[in-house]
Amino acid sequence: MKLSKRKINAIMQEQGISQNALARTIGVRPGTLSNALGGRRGVGRAVLAGLLRQFPNESVASLTERR
Repeated sequence: MKLSKRKINAIMQEQGISQNALARTIGVRPGTLSNALGGRRGVGRAVLAGLLRQFPNESVASLTERR
């Protein structure tokens, strides 16, 4: 599973938060989120769970892409 960088960046822009701030808010290191968004790493449970908590109106399907 891969994160939808386009979708997450759009949400961050709408909410006025940086990638670093989002990482801290969801409880992961900025590098972990950066790697997941860049497709260098798969999406871990901590990242996905944190994103779903932070963006409750989104679903797994809306935040991810199929490879």
